[in-house]
Amino acid sequence: MHATTTLRSRLGANLAALCSLTAGLAAQTTTVTVPCAADNTLYEDALGSVSNGAGPGFFVGLSGVTQIQRALLRFDVAAVVPAGASIVAAQLSFEVEQASPQSPLNLDVTAHRALQAWGEGASIAFGGGGFGGPAQTGDATWLHTFYPSTFWTTPGGDFVAAPSFTIPTPQAGLAASTDGPETVVDVQFFLDNPALNFGWVLKSDESLPAPTSRRIKSRTPTSGAKPTLTVTYILSGQTGSWGTGTTTPNGTFTFAYIGAMTGGNTVQLSHVNGPSSSIGVNYWALDLYQPGVLLQPGSTLYLPFALPWIPGLLFLTDPAGAGSSFWQVPSIYPGLYFVTQSAALDNSPLGLALTNAGVAKIL
Repeated sequence: MHATTTLRSRLGANLAALCSLTAGLAAQTTTVTVPCAADNTLYEDALGSVSNGAGPGFFVGLSGVTQIQRALLRFDVAAVVPAGASIVAAQLSFEVEQASPQSPLNLDVTAHRALQAWGEGASIAFGGGGFGGPAQTGDATWLHTFYPSTFWTTPGGDFVAAPSFTIPTPQAGLAASTDGPETVVDVQFFLDNPALNFGWVLKSDESLPAPTSRRIKSRTPTSGAKPTLTVTYILSGQTGSWGTGTTTPNGTFTFAYIGAMTGGNTVQLSHVNGPSSSIGVNYWALDLYQPGVLLQPGSTLYLPFALPWIPGLLFLTDPAGAGSSFWQVPSIYPGLYFVTQSAALDNSPLGLALTNAGVAKIL
């Protein structure tokens, strides 16, 4: 209710100001798949003597004998995404191969940004892999970043305590993170600071009763779904879209930038299939909330509440729901990444219809 009231009051203020005075969507964002560069398992072990660097799976959770298992994953983002790009969205996915029937049907696995470099050696765990195998030179273990002579500061790995994102995992099958700003922050950091890209430590709630462990396919097998990082990015001078607009009697309410996003250039802010003969306004923000907040069925807000919104240009729609305004791209903010979403009054319970979000980066 607070979200709805806030949005309506902001829109209403701009509409009141106006009243007092009496097309295709061409996305330029790019989506790429970043393969896993390294993976391993940290098996709780007082001697730090076991690992699984070259094994076909890695493990997260608690074994049947309450041994903690944490996974390490790293993706070489800078090798696939151009330097200077702004990350719009990122998603980590993998395949759970097996879990104990006594484990939870769904186990939340959290990803934490690793704070030290670590290794993937030639070790292969015995049998099903749940207890690891003899660590080999260069392996990460519970005690070592690189076996046998380089150590974690804290046994079990050095990582950011707060999780970057959560992946719900089944006992078997595909699992993926939801798009979210925290994932984007990490992937942007990996791109901008490749020397500090140590990937993630994956762990579960280690206070749950055992067993909870998941065996997940590593990057080693020749078949099946390997760990994958899917990244959507935008370069300077480009525009794109995110999400879906409200369905109106005219179709799906859609926003698009038309023109080159170059400093000093004039671009069209185009709206199609909106409410008929209505009044709307653009809002601007410096970030995108990828999952969005569903305000009513079919109407999702993609601007983050944590950051201020800047009211933009007002526009009128014709009987077909089309309306445009024109904006001169400032020349003083090269490299600025920003998000735009528009709203127009309608007769829905919310009182307004929302477009998709537009993303852009100034050249």
